Order: sequence, then C-alpha cells, then structure tokens
Amino acid sequence: MSAWLKLVPAWVWMALAGLALAAMAGGVQQVRVVGLQGELESERGARLEDAGKLGACRETRGTLLVQVAEQNTAIAGLRSAAQSRAEAAKDAQQQARQGAEQDYQAANRLQQERTGGDACIAAEAVIDRELGL
Repeated sequence: MSAWLKLVPAWVWMALAGLALAAMAGGVQQVRVVGLQGELESERGARLEDAGKLGACRETRGTLLVQVAEQNTAIAGLRSAAQSRAEAAKDAQQQARQGAEQDYQAANRLQQERTGGDACIAAEAVIDRELGL
C-alpha cells in the first residue's frame, strides 16, 4: 500500500489535504451561519414584539391625553361654576343685609325707646307701633 501512496505526487496530497481542510472550514462556517440566522430570527421576533408593545403604549398614551384634556375641561367648568355660585352667594348676602337693615334699625329703636316698666310690654308697644297696630 505504501507503493501506491508513492505513486501519487506530493502536491496532489497537499491539494487533497487543502480540499479536506477547506471542506471542514466550510462546514464549520455553515454551522456558524445557520446558528447566526437562528439568532437573527429570534432577534427579529423580539423586535417585532417590542414594536407591537410600543404601538400599544402610544395608543394608550393618546387615549390618556384625551382623557386628561376632558378632565381639565371638566375641572375648568367646575371652577367656573364654583366662582358663579360664590358671586351669587355674595350678591344674595348683600341683598339679605339690605333687607335686614330695616329690621336692625327697628330693633335699635326698640332698645333706645325702652322706658321704665316691663320690658316685654314696652317692646310689644313699640312693635305694635312699628307695625301700625
């Protein structure tokens, strides 16, 4: 068998060894490429999932912005209504003061006109006089 090996020139053996080495390196590279393609596909899937989450977050953000705007409008309306009620209460209070002014004056007159004797009888007389009885 060794005679047969000697019949093949050394350069052929070198070429065969180079081809075998290239085939092994190519095989290793192919395995590496297939592995990287798998990683690439999983990364693409993760990126698509992230993009879906981002879209959902943006949609939720838009909805929340609309709700905040509606709430701000409602709060502004409530503030306006509260201010209107406060102004109406102030006006009603002023009118009540003006309406009660005559009663205050009558009460002051009652206190000033109080003369001797029973206070109830004197007050009754003054009240009757105020009412025209």
